[in-house]
Amino acid sequence: MENQDKKKTLIINAALKRIAHYGLAKTTMTDIAKDISFSKALLYYYFPDKLSLYVSVIEYLMHSISKELIKAVDKTTSATEGVMMLLQKRQGYIQKYYNLLEPSKMSYTELPEDLHDKFNRARAFEIKILTQLLVRGTESGEFEPQDNQLISEIFIEAISGIHFNILNKEKRFFPDKGQFKEIFTKEKRFAEVFLRGLKPMN
Repeated sequence: MENQDKKKTLIINAALKRIAHYGLAKTTMTDIAKDISFSKALLYYYFPDKLSLYVSVIEYLMHSISKELIKAVDKTTSATEGVMMLLQKRQGYIQKYYNLLEPSKMSYTELPEDLHDKFNRARAFEIKILTQLLVRGTESGEFEPQDNQLISEIFIEAISGIHFNILNKEKRFFPDKGQFKEIFTKEKRFAEVFLRGLKPMN
């Protein structure tokens, strides 16, 4: 069983690297098998098709990112610093794994149910960690008491809107370096204004 788990993890890691570089459409099961010197038959033993492998890759990636985010946010000394760290890490992951996450831009009717569930869980995690930061800020007196769950949902929806509006303006799916910089600059500025509005009135 342990050997099987190791082989499965090897396949997932190989798929993650290749899809992150080439995108899902240009990656084949043959490519992944060659990368780790496995037979295609062995890949199909663990994953019946490319989409099922992709779902496992997304799940694996989200688990890794979640642990890294929690560790980074826990090291911050204030809720404001924690939110800005979350934003910085979030943008970094989007840039690093854009090719891998690109199928998430499909419409909900096009998304397979498994993927739909994974992306919903990722969004729920972002809202949860942000809510915890806002609670921390409220308890320390950094922020005024609010409906932290609702505030977190609004924040995540707003920064997602910034990303997609900038791409839509240029009718692009993949941002260039300048657009990534513009997205992050606007997200940071929005966060600064947004968080200032939560602070107690002097």
